[in-house]
Amino acid sequence: MITETIISAALLANFITWYFEPLDTIREYVIDKYLSFVLKRKWFWATPAIKIITCPKCLAFWGTLIYTFNLIDAILASMLALFIKWMIEYVAKP
Repeated sequence: MITETIISAALLANFITWYFEPLDTIREYVIDKYLSFVLKRKWFWATPAIKIITCPKCLAFWGTLIYTFNLIDAILASMLALFIKWMIEYVAKP
């Protein structure tokens, strides 16, 4: 059960952050709106939070940590997400 959660989180993080192209416009819209909201209020400390939406490693880590409350599972999901991204990029290279 735990292994399924880790693998699912890693795959979902890659799917959401970069691999599934129809989500690009939604992701860019959210990033643009978030950054404009933060910068208008001069909350420069809040700008790094957008990395969670754009980084598969970060999304897998925080998503798994919030879902399971287990640090080891979150770290493993993060490493697996990074490995999956690396493998997809390696295989898709022309």
